[in-house]
Amino acid sequence: MSGQRPGILVPKSQKGQSSFINLREETIGYLASAAGEFGLSAHTIAAYRYDLEQAAIFFSRAGISSWAKVSSRDVVNFLGSSHKDLSGATLARRLASLRGFYRYWISEHEEQPKDPTRFPGKTRIWNRLPQILSPKEALGLMRVPQGGGWKALRDRAMLSLLYGAGLRASECCDLEMDNLALQSSGRSPGLLRVSGKGEKERLVPFGGKARSHLEEWIQNGRKQLTPRGTWVLLSKSGSRLDRTTVFRLVRDFAVRAGINRKVHPHILRHSCATHLLAGGGDLRSVQEFLGHSDLRTTERYTHVEIDELRSLHKLHHPRG
Repeated sequence: MSGQRPGILVPKSQKGQSSFINLREETIGYLASAAGEFGLSAHTIAAYRYDLEQAAIFFSRAGISSWAKVSSRDVVNFLGSSHKDLSGATLARRLASLRGFYRYWISEHEEQPKDPTRFPGKTRIWNRLPQILSPKEALGLMRVPQGGGWKALRDRAMLSLLYGAGLRASECCDLEMDNLALQSSGRSPGLLRVSGKGEKERLVPFGGKARSHLEEWIQNGRKQLTPRGTWVLLSKSGSRLDRTTVFRLVRDFAVRAGINRKVHPHILRHSCATHLLAGGGDLRSVQEFLGHSDLRTTERYTHVEIDELRSLHKLHHPRG
């Protein structure tokens, strides 16, 4: 069917196809509302649409033709059916997609008896620590792009924004020249005005070596190209650098840095947050720095600190 990602297998039976179509059509209003009223990004809407399509396929195969007939057990079975193939973060997002949809659905349908995504007690399907780099690995990764050509200068600036400022890949690509305030005096860090999820803006302090890399790119590298816009990071053609290229570059640089595991831009963001907390940053400040709307999201990173403290205690304390 058109508009579906590869891998979506619609039920083969006519009854299953009909149930799937009914379930999918009932999500259209929610997705339009989420995009228009809640201001969610296109990437988020696409992820929610895909999650709800996967749920619709699973439920239609189970003979369920309406969201009103889905039970908590059905939701658990859906999440459990793919827990071996998906990361904890993806499973958590799938549950969040269903919960967001049912909040909308219940407000529109008085006959819906209860929300099947609200389980009794404090059920948590996910308690997975974010994968991070050590400070040594992160700094080693930053040193991989060498030379004074425009590409090396840009790539050092890109890595500096991902790790030094904790930006998401999309935030890094969308950053514009007007978003920079680097003309601070003395040793005070400059500021980045970042537009994050839901078009929420935040100010991010940006100094040290990372700032130097960005300034070097702007003064010496960016001028070697013909900019076709006001974006900070550019492709060879002068257009906006895209997320796909950022992911590819980070992956390739990690291999060249000798990091023997899969690395993507968000791992640099995770690493930035964890290293800030390990260095004494308080939870609220790091929350503002990263642009998290919920403090519980930031609290994930404190678990990494606790694990490190336990290891130190076991190795060095007499009673360890």
